[in-house]
Amino acid sequence: MINKMLFNLLCSSTSLRRSAKILNVTFFTVYSRFLWISKLAESAQQEFLNNYDLNSELYLDEMESIEHTKLKPLTIPLIIDQDQRILGIAAGAIPAKGHLAEISRRKYGFRDNLSSVLVAELLEKLPKLFRPICVKSDGKNSYKELIKRRWPGVLHELLVRKSAQSKEQLYLNLEKKKFDPMFALNQRCAKLRDDVKRLARRNWCTTKKVENLTKHLIIYACYNNGLKVI
Repeated sequence: MINKMLFNLLCSSTSLRRSAKILNVTFFTVYSRFLWISKLAESAQQEFLNNYDLNSELYLDEMESIEHTKLKPLTIPLIIDQDQRILGIAAGAIPAKGHLAEISRRKYGFRDNLSSVLVAELLEKLPKLFRPICVKSDGKNSYKELIKRRWPGVLHELLVRKSAQSKEQLYLNLEKKKFDPMFALNQRCAKLRDDVKRLARRNWCTTKKVENLTKHLIIYACYNNGLKVI
């Protein structure tokens, strides 16, 4: 009973410590169950991928989070299909940018940029015989080569990244009905920020260990895909 409730709580904007209070158990009980559920989720997600044979469009992009502090940013690459099922998700370190870059290097040293490595790994985890209709992504330079290497000849549709000013304009009354060609993926990213507590912005609950964030993301992928984990 606790396991099923914990699975749903972890995908409903509830932290591990708050889940422990709701379930009236210790944090260590919740944490051990979290690790156990993540292993089940990883197996369920892999089985889902092994049986995935739909001929669909894929969307590829990355969202960002932090590892305890904004000086230690993380990238979260996602691969979803046209039905908004999560086919690949991971988390890893990237260097700080902008005015935080120098402060981050001074305090924590140089950080690896695992963006391309993680995307390549997610592409390789997809079934060997699976070949999408096309892959849609923004104009990030590394995507083109990675997709070409994984699926030679597959159409790669580049959707140019909008400027910050353009993004803000989408929320204005005259602009908010604009068609978003990456809506399927952007909507999943918004759901992730809302449903996974540690991804919410301006939030006391932050990731302390990248490996635990990865486990949490796999659990959410199963929840999103409607897979039976427990």
